[in-house]
Amino acid sequence: MTNRRHLPPQTALQQDYGFTALDDYDTKMYILPYIRDKSSREAIIAEHRQHPRGAGTKAGEAAPLHSVGLKRLIDKLRMFPQAGKHTIVEIVPWKEYKIGILPGRRGGVVEITEEVYPTREDAEHAIFLMRLRVFLDAYGINN
Repeated sequence: MTNRRHLPPQTALQQDYGFTALDDYDTKMYILPYIRDKSSREAIIAEHRQHPRGAGTKAGEAAPLHSVGLKRLIDKLRMFPQAGKHTIVEIVPWKEYKIGILPGRRGGVVEITEEVYPTREDAEHAIFLMRLRVFLDAYGINN
């Protein structure tokens, strides 16, 4: 007789099926329409490139915000799991930035990539493009 550990069945609740199904539906209904078309996707990428962290405010004017499509996409891309997630690492204050890859656990070592970016905005946009590439692949959208 073997000593096997009895594992309970994987239920929809254990797999968080409700959240996963709703998230997939929301993505297909409210995000993919903005990025499925190549020209629309390029416009969103250009908008992010121009103001990766949002634009500065001016006295007496409302704060300029990202478009609805870009806002929804950024919110979705921020939901990536911590393991393997990209983050900004400031190498030389205000002058040099690199991208780190998070280990996904406390006490783990952040892997730092070789690419160097002169501004935080450049690093922010590079991370946006990396996450977008993974997202597009997951939904079968060719770049």
